[in-house]
Parts: sequence; C-alpha cells; structure tokens
Amino acid sequence: MTMLQLYKRSQHFVFITISVLIILLSCQSLAFARGQTNGDLPSKADVQNQLDTLNKQKDLSAQDKLVQQDLIDTLATLEKIERVKEETVQLRQKVAQAPEKMRQATAALNALSDVDNDDEMRKTLSALSLRQLELRVAQVLDDLQNSQNDLAAYNSQLVSLQTQPERVQNAMYTASQQIQQIRNRLDGNNVGEAALRPSQQVLLQAKQALLNAQIDQQRKSLEGNTVLQDTLHEGNTVLQDTQDTLQKQRDYVTANSNRLEHQLQLLQEAVNSKRLTLTEKTAQEAISPDETARIQANPLVKQELDINHQLSQRLIVATENGNMLMQQNIKVKNWLDRALQSERNIKEQIAVLKGSLLLSRILYQQQQTLPSADELEDMTNRIADLRLEQFEINQQRDALFQSDAFVDKLEEGHTSEVNDEVHDALLQVVEMRRELLDQLNKQLGNQLMMAINLQVNQQQLMSVSKNLKAILTQQIFWVNSNRPMDWDWLKAFPQTLKEQFSAMKITVNWQKAWPAVFIAFLAGLPLLLIAGLIRWRLKWLKAYQQKLAAAVGSLRNDSQLNTPKAILIDLIRALPVCLIILALGLILLTMQLNISDLLWAFSKKLAMFWLVFGLCWKVLEKEGVAIRHFGMPAQLTSHWRRQIVRISLALLPLHFWSVVAELSPLNLMDDVLGQAVIFLNLLVITLLVWPLCRESWRDKESHGIRLVTVTILSIIPVALMVLTATGYFYTTLRLAGRWIETVYLVIIWNLLYQTVLRGLSVAARR
Repeated sequence: MTMLQLYKRSQHFVFITISVLIILLSCQSLAFARGQTNGDLPSKADVQNQLDTLNKQKDLSAQDKLVQQDLIDTLATLEKIERVKEETVQLRQKVAQAPEKMRQATAALNALSDVDNDDEMRKTLSALSLRQLELRVAQVLDDLQNSQNDLAAYNSQLVSLQTQPERVQNAMYTASQQIQQIRNRLDGNNVGEAALRPSQQVLLQAKQALLNAQIDQQRKSLEGNTVLQDTLHEGNTVLQDTQDTLQKQRDYVTANSNRLEHQLQLLQEAVNSKRLTLTEKTAQEAISPDETARIQANPLVKQELDINHQLSQRLIVATENGNMLMQQNIKVKNWLDRALQSERNIKEQIAVLKGSLLLSRILYQQQQTLPSADELEDMTNRIADLRLEQFEINQQRDALFQSDAFVDKLEEGHTSEVNDEVHDALLQVVEMRRELLDQLNKQLGNQLMMAINLQVNQQQLMSVSKNLKAILTQQIFWVNSNRPMDWDWLKAFPQTLKEQFSAMKITVNWQKAWPAVFIAFLAGLPLLLIAGLIRWRLKWLKAYQQKLAAAVGSLRNDSQLNTPKAILIDLIRALPVCLIILALGLILLTMQLNISDLLWAFSKKLAMFWLVFGLCWKVLEKEGVAIRHFGMPAQLTSHWRRQIVRISLALLPLHFWSVVAELSPLNLMDDVLGQAVIFLNLLVITLLVWPLCRESWRDKESHGIRLVTVTILSIIPVALMVLTATGYFYTTLRLAGRWIETVYLVIIWNLLYQTVLRGLSVAARR
C-alpha cells in the first residue's frame, strides 16, 4: 500500500468534514452573495477615476482623506480578486490537463523500461576517448542534478497536496469568520459603531467578494485533490486527480534518476578503465625504455629503473583510489540531496499534520530511511596522508628539475660503471621519472580535492541527518501512533484482528537457509560449549557455594568476599540458559526469515532478562544467598520468589513488543492485537506491583529513597495504560523499555546494598 493510499484512507473523515463545511458556508452566504455579485462592485476604472479626482484637489478634509484611503484599499482588493480568479482558472485548467499529463508520464515511465543492454553500452563507451567520456560524465551529472531538482519539486508538491485538506479547512474557517464580521458591519449589527461611509461600504463589499473568491478557489483546489472516480456515461472514462498525476510524474522522475545513476556508473567504469589503461601504458614505458639489454643490466641503471617501477605502481594505485573517491562523492552527494529534501518536507508536514495518525506514519517511514553514520568513512586521516604524500612527491619532483645535475650526482662514486650510453640512459630514466611524478602529483591533487569535498558533504549529511533524527525522535514520541481504544475501536476490533492475522506471513529462503544454518551453528557453537562446560561443573560450583555459606558467621573463616563470590556463582549458574538463547537467536538470524532481525533482537533482550531475573531467582532459592548470607527469613524469600516469577512472566509480552517498536514501528500502526495485549499486560503488571509497593510502605525499616523508587515504579504501569488507551502505543512501548531497564537497575542496586551491609557487619564483628 502506497503512502498516497494510506493518506486517502486516514483522511476520509477530514474530507467529509470539509465537504459539509463547504455546503454550510455556501448556504449561509447564498442570500447575501446574490445581492453582492461582482456586477454590484465598481470596476477598477471607476475607482481609479474617483481616486484621481480626489488626488487633484489641493486641500483635502479629514473626511476626504478617509475616502481616499478607502478607494486605495478598494483598488488593491479588486486587483486581488482578479488574481484569485486567474489562479482559480489556472487551477481548473491544471485539473483538466491532469489526465493527459498522467498519460504522458505513464508513457515516459514505460519507455524507461526499454533500456540498452549493459554489455552493448560498455562496448559503445569503450570506443570513446577519455575526453569524450569525461564530457559525457559531466552531462549525465548535470542531467542527474536536474532530475533530483525535479524530484524535489514533485515531492514538495505532493507534500503540499497531502496537507491541503487541513490547510483548506483552516483557511475556509478563517474566511467564514471574516465574512460574518463584514456582514455584521454592513448590516449595522455592531452596537455603538458609527455609520459606514459609502466608500467604506464599497470597500467591505469588495473584501467580502475577495473572501468568497478565495473560498471558491479553496473548494476547487480540494476538488482537484480528492479522487475523482466518477465514471462518465459516455466512454466509461475514469478521471484521475492532480495528486495521482503528480504521483505518476514523481515515479517517472525517480525511475529516470535511477537510470541516470546506472548510466553514470557505466560511464565512470569506462572512464576508470581508460585512465587505468593510460596509466599502465605510462608505467610500462617507464619500466622498459628503449635501451639495450646490456645498458639495462648496468647496476646503476637497473636501480633507477626499479624506482621508476615502484612509482608506476603507486600511480596505478592512486588512479584506482581516485576512481573510488569519485564514486563515493557521487553517492554521498545524492544522500545529502535526499536528506535536505526530507528535512524540508518533514517540517511542512509536522506544521500542518500535527497530532494526526498520518503524521505518525510519515515520521516512522522517514525514520527507517535515515542514512547511518556507520556507512560513512572518516576522511580526516586520509586527507592528512594525502597532503604528506603530495609533499614528498613535490620534493622528489623538485630534485629532478635539473636532470643533468641529478644524473651527475648519481654517477658520483660509479665512474668505472658509467659511459656515454649509460649517461644517456640515466637521463631518459630521470626524464620518465619526472613525468611519472607529474602524473602522480596530479592524481594526488585530484584525490585531495575529492577527499576534502567528500568530507564537507559527509559533515553536512551527518549534520542534516542528526537534526532530522532529533526532529523525528521528538515528534514520533509525542504523536499518537494508533487509534484510541474507544467504543469505535472495540466494535471494529474483531474484524481488524482478523485482517491482521490474515496479513501475517513468515517467509524463509530455504536455498540460503540451510547453508546459513550450518554456519550459524558453527558461530553459536562456542556459546553452546561454554554453556555445556558450566553445566558440567555445576555440582562443583554448588559445593563451593555451600562451603562459602557454611563459613558465614564463623569468626575465623568468614570474609567480606564470601558474599560477592556466592553471587558470582549464582550469576554463572544463570549463564547457560542465556547462552542457549543467544545461540538460538544467532541461528534464526541466519535462516533468512523475514522476521530474523526481530527474533535476534528479542533473543538479546531475553538473554539479558533471564540473566537478571535468573540471578534474582537463584539468590532467593532455598538455602541460597538471601537466607545464608543476608539473613532473610525462609518464608519471606519464598514469597519474593513467587512474586519474581509472576512479574518476570508478565514482562515477556512487554519485552517482545518493545523490540517491535525499536525495529519496525510502522508495524505498530494497525497492530490491534499488540495494543490489546499490552493494555491487559500492563493491567496485570499493575496488579502484581502494587502489593509490593504496599508492603514496602508497611515495612518500617524501608529507606526513604527505596520507598520513592518503588512507588514511582508502581505508578508508571498505570500511566502507560492510559497512554495505550489514548493511542500513544509507540510512546508506551519506548517508555516501557526504559521502565524494564530501571527495574533491572533496582534489582542490582538491592543486591549491592545487601552485599555492602553484609560486608560492614563482617567488618564490625571482627
């Protein structure tokens, strides 16, 4: 389902409301509009003549000055009426032309499918020179930029059309209020107001005509925006609206941009290949000049040829790196353009659609498409390396500026090996080296320029993405993602639940799944081996823990470290289940399921959940740390174990749906099952937590901070229930995740608190 279809469904009630408002406004102003038609208004020429007559008078009275101002305002209002009527006519023409434009866009979109074969395109490009290819690349880049600009324009127009119903409603409501105020003044209904001047009456009539024209324009714009699915009696032709036409035009521009990007990739490959070929040719010339084998066998000449060979290899690597930087520049520039466009669109959508379900859907989709910082390379070190390398190359090139002096310096100490032929050969080698250094310096300069440009674009992209992410995070958190759980929601619940179950699908790619399962099993094998090792040494761990428990209270054997050691053993005992959960999650991640990412994320949450509550369970077990080390009564530890089991089981659904909220918030939009389950789940958690809160308040030894913490933790589920019932489902799940993490911290804090008290008691006894 496209965004346009989702928009039309979610705004059906808005359209009905606006239609009723239009009818009421039309009926309300019908009687007065008949008496105040455009024919009753003076023409611009008449008003201008009256104004010219007044302007010719030398001395104007106070009344004449008021009349003069009225005429100026009336003239300006009549001009606005003409502009509004012209815009309305243009709007009607635009709506009438929409079917033809849509057919043209559809034809152009279909034509894009008839693209040339990549192999044929590569063969054609290989016959072009490097200069021709570079010109083609520049032309395609310009076309791509124009296409991106067109895409931004169409997206902006679509955003404007999507938000048009709300803007039309606000504009028409404001205009209706202004019309009523003008009507009251013309009818003399305002108590204590002086009689209107004739020129003032004409001005008010002109303003009322302007407002009526604006309302008519808004009505026509809304008619052009809504779906005209009326079937004509002749030809049975279905009319499409302006919004559908823009959608099709945007699809064409998007497809054209993709085609241009692909064409640019082929051109860039051809340019890279051509440059690499020329570079390799230069390198080959540097390695094997036209000297005889005897001269090349000279140790001094051979040494300098080896240096040329190393430089030629560096030139090839520099060319390849430059090609990669060019591709990265193009990719990041496209990302930046799209991010800037998204930022402009999202601000307009937030301003107009604030508080609507459509806004939440748009925000969730935008959040999923944000570029990640992990995909961007930090260019700071690379730029510094390029500067240093270019500096070294320039130093070597400067040393070769006087080739004769350089060769003479090389020949010092090798007089017996040098003759006229070797001297000439060395001059040729040095000349070729200077050419290699010139090309290498040029390549490094291009790399440096592209690296700096890439760094600037990356910094802009990250800044825009960070700002966009902050906007989305703030807006998403306080936007209702679902319908409120009112009577209408309850009536529609059975049918909606049936549709949700029918839409659920779990797919698996078995061709890739079976080999991946073997690889995943190998990846999870270390976790399973560690879990097996712990199970194998479990009896020894329990025996050692019993030994530590027996030492508690003994003046000779007791120590502050005994309790931390016992808790660490309980933690190790809880690890096997955590490791098995992680291993299963890893296997599911590689099975190519459509929910593999979700299951892997849930397995990590579940492993942490079991680690904390498993530790808590083992600490509270019979003859465990709570009884033997902390001195808690056995009846109280048994009570707390039952409560821990109930609360931990009640937290599982909350865990699962909080993972869904993190990874795929769009799936929460129509998730009535999750909304109902989480509401009941929070109710159960509230019923389980409140007795704990009551017991804490009854305990006279409870610390003040502990009471406040437990009370807040008990109130939060109630607040989350209210948020869920009012439609803030996503906000509920995000807060629920933080609440569960706080519960973990409270459990760990209690363990640390009891451990510190136990250590202090041991120190005091000694």
